[in-house]
Amino acid sequence: MKLLENKSGMIVGASSGIGRAAAMLFAKEGAKLVVIGRRTELLTTLCAEIESEGGSATIITADISKASEIERMVKEAKNMLGKIDFAFNNAGTIGNFAPMLEQSEQDWDNTINTNLKSIWLSIRAQAKAMAESGGAIVNTSSWLAKGALVGSTSYSASKAGMDGLLRPAALELAEMNIRINNINPGGVDTEMTREAFQHDEQTLKAFGKSHPIGRMGTASEVAELAAFLVSNRATNITGQAIMIDGGYAIGGQRG
Repeated sequence: MKLLENKSGMIVGASSGIGRAAAMLFAKEGAKLVVIGRRTELLTTLCAEIESEGGSATIITADISKASEIERMVKEAKNMLGKIDFAFNNAGTIGNFAPMLEQSEQDWDNTINTNLKSIWLSIRAQAKAMAESGGAIVNTSSWLAKGALVGSTSYSASKAGMDGLLRPAALELAEMNIRINNINPGGVDTEMTREAFQHDEQTLKAFGKSHPIGRMGTASEVAELAAFLVSNRATNITGQAIMIDGGYAIGGQRG
């Protein structure tokens, strides 16, 4: 039996990177999907690829920076699927990845609203949709919830906030038979990571080598963890922020 056979759910931020890898894997593992993002063309290409491999996926275009869009996407997803067994909240922004003295108040607000407020709103809407039969929610946080880079003040704050809301959310949602966990990737070779490093190949290569395993992670590795956490193999796991970082966040001297 496939890992997600007979399960239906939504992946938010599915058009590229980790979200796209998750959509491909979840569909391969038998899930019936709604894929959500802002870029319709990329989502259309993704669905065509999923369907060419025998999977099932439908598109909803939405902007998760707006509360009304979050409510709409969850309502439409449930109508399309009939039920929502899982939600993978992967959308976010790197923001203005610059020292805080070079950031504006608007930069801060944009990052916090997109990465933190939208997660709070999404969890609320998804939990209501799962209330009758339970389910699982997974959110993409970051190693920067506990670590730091020059320029990461607003991004680190948004991800630390995600990990902070996770624990009480797990207690509240357990009464509804809903599990919730965060995934905290280290360096993953995605467009967002490259944007943070201003597409400097030499810096990216050095960043990868600074991970104890000697490289950055891949989107597919993160997708595997997400699939496990929403599956019936993880029914005793909730309220956890799980590092998947090749050891990068481990403290100590590294040359």
